[in-house]
Amino acid sequence: MKTIEQLRGDIRYAIRLCERTARLYRRIQAAGTFFSLVGGSAAVSGAAGQMPSWVAISGSALLALAGAALVAVRPADKAAQNEADVKRYRALMAKSIGMTVEQLVAALEEAHQGDAPEVEPLRNVAFNDMLAEINREDQKIPLSVTERFLKVIA
Repeated sequence: MKTIEQLRGDIRYAIRLCERTARLYRRIQAAGTFFSLVGGSAAVSGAAGQMPSWVAISGSALLALAGAALVAVRPADKAAQNEADVKRYRALMAKSIGMTVEQLVAALEEAHQGDAPEVEPLRNVAFNDMLAEINREDQKIPLSVTERFLKVIA
């Protein structure tokens, strides 16, 4: 059985993971929108005869790829879901002050059931964030190349 402080650590971890995941999806949405605008502009300028034909072709391809990625991944929706999870976990953290261990375990289990899917490589990043928050940086997990890359983005 975990202590109340360990359970609060689990809540901090969930908050950090959801924040990182939401930030990653927001940045993917921004990049996709940017590439769609650039691709659309290139396609329109190429179609207007102001640019070489390869610009129109590459712009159309970029527009199609970015648009399809935004439709398929729906990063804005996933970011909103993770931001809602952050609010739910922060509310649980505030309520946890007056709870017993059993009540907090039940509330945390209930909160986990509605979680949006997370990006797996962000788990260790969020764990290290939580350790830094509680001044236990001596227990940080070494990050892989992928995890370090996502840490920079998210």
